Amino acid sequence: MSDQIFIIEAPNKCEKIAQITGAKVFATKGHFKQLANENWLDLISYNPTFEFMQDKKKNIDHYVRECKDKEVFIATDPDREGYAIGYFFYELIKNIAKSVKRVEFHEITHTGIAEGLKKAVPFNQTNSKMFDAFKGRAVGDKMVGWILSPKLSSQMGERGLSVGRVQTPALSLIVARELEIEDFKNKPEAEKKSYRPTPIIEIGGKELKLLSDLRFATREEAEEKFKSFFDDCNVIVEKIEKKQTEKRPSKPFQAVTLIQTANKVFGFSSEKTMSLAQNLYEKGLISYHRTDAENLSKEFLEEVKNFLAGEEWYSYTEYKAGKQSQAEAHEAIRITHPHLKDEIETIVKKEGLTSEHEKLYTLIWENGIYSQSKPKIKENTTATFVIKAIPFKLSFSKTIYSSFGETAEEKEEEEESFFAEIKEGDSFSLKKFEISEVKAQAPSRFKESDFIPLLQKEGIGRPSTYASFIPKLLERGYIVINKVKSGKKEREEIQATLKGIKAIESLKANGDEWITQSIFTKEMEEVLDQIVEGEKKYIDFIAPLHQRMENVVFSQSKTITPPSEKQIKLMEDLSAKLNLEIPQNARENMSVASEWLDKAFKLDKKQAKPSEKQIAFAEKLAQEKNLELPKDYKDSLDSCKKFIDKAMKIK
Repeated sequence: MSDQIFIIEAPNKCEKIAQITGAKVFATKGHFKQLANENWLDLISYNPTFEFMQDKKKNIDHYVRECKDKEVFIATDPDREGYAIGYFFYELIKNIAKSVKRVEFHEITHTGIAEGLKKAVPFNQTNSKMFDAFKGRAVGDKMVGWILSPKLSSQMGERGLSVGRVQTPALSLIVARELEIEDFKNKPEAEKKSYRPTPIIEIGGKELKLLSDLRFATREEAEEKFKSFFDDCNVIVEKIEKKQTEKRPSKPFQAVTLIQTANKVFGFSSEKTMSLAQNLYEKGLISYHRTDAENLSKEFLEEVKNFLAGEEWYSYTEYKAGKQSQAEAHEAIRITHPHLKDEIETIVKKEGLTSEHEKLYTLIWENGIYSQSKPKIKENTTATFVIKAIPFKLSFSKTIYSSFGETAEEKEEEEESFFAEIKEGDSFSLKKFEISEVKAQAPSRFKESDFIPLLQKEGIGRPSTYASFIPKLLERGYIVINKVKSGKKEREEIQATLKGIKAIESLKANGDEWITQSIFTKEMEEVLDQIVEGEKKYIDFIAPLHQRMENVVFSQSKTITPPSEKQIKLMEDLSAKLNLEIPQNARENMSVASEWLDKAFKLDKKQAKPSEKQIAFAEKLAQEKNLELPKDYKDSLDSCKKFIDKAMKIK
């Protein structure tokens, strides 16, 4: 295949594809073109201008020269962004290459590559509407940022604030949860409690609590209602019901469920999970991971069928792709070929991967293989007891059938023995009666394992973008990640910062509430999907979006503005005070000056000393609340203020 060339995105896949195909393989390292820095959009036709990323142009020029008179296969990732990268490259070589075909690899294996090549088509016959959808996403995101970000910065009096078409509604969900938590904290204590009547009977020498949905606002109210329960009171078994339920195995992983599970099981962030999955995909160990599909290919299902032949728990199971727009183009995340679980360590080490890769690969192995198991069957028994016409219940469930070697808990056998001693019509004496205090649970902050599935449910983003949400919001200073101890385990919670809360409140108060709402972003994503399907056009996405922002004519120029004389004087004063060099072009470029001043202000703040009153106040708070003072609280204004802020929040 010396006259063939493959164009892909990730450099780590080059060696594997070259080894399998015998062809030259070049990697673009993701996007190599972006919207121009200046004059990037015609505000009448909405035609955008893309330009090369300068750090990638030299390599791309080399790849283009290599493609002359060659058979070229553009094998960028099988999604909208991957198609756009391929489209840009096709435009560069369409008149010089011998032929150009689009090929999609859903797994980097001999089989996967052979299957992709079999389905390869001339690039000019592919669905170019994929590029129109990409164009809508890129232009829409930049337009929102260029119009609304400066507006928000002006409203809040703070430079560098950011608004995004998908970033902002995601932040809004986190802010809403934070406000719910604050509302709960501010409720009177009485409203956070309720009282539950709990009768207790004895069966076989064991005390059992009977449950109901009854709740009372006060203990006195509950006691008044049930004070007569011990007056010649019998507890009658009115009804015993048995019902079998099936628990099917977990569906094959899509991007969001892999992220969710890896976060719950290993504490991996979304960014880490997708990075590890990318490595596994590049090594040919798993199928393409940026997917919203839940189906498994017929070929893989047949392989598993042959592999698991003779296993009593095995059950051939097909899954539907799902309702998501891009699902049919992909399949779920799975291992590329079935093998014994004991082989995982050897396979991963052979590819030079880490123990974290092994953990994630094991998770994917279990999910794919066990998705082909029979359902777990449980028998649920519910006994209804009546005391003075008021029903109470006692429930128990036991496992009838466990898949792939799971065992029922010993506790189930113990509980079953109590139920064996009762039948309908039996009468028991009431041994005790308790009024239990039930404390309402405060809303909890999101963990990533909760948040990413919520984004999917709300229609915010797509599999290729889920991993970027948290890092982007952290970078903007809109959220922080708190580590919270829960027993022996530590979990991470997402908390909106004051800056994040104020940003959302400002947008809502100044006529831009629409950008904070999930429904808007969901509708926009649906339009992008409809563009791919040919039901709508690029203009149907971008024109209404601009209209939402009142068709404002925004500057697309990065014109260099010099700083004012006052700012120059301030730079010189801070430079002398902090022994900090002023950049060469800061006196001519407002942007450079502002960036330097931000840095200098932060440094000055760290070096500033607290006043005597602040020191005394910090010491007073430490004594009153039994807190340890930071070592540098007398020397660092920043440290002293942080301590005071923290102490003031402690009640």
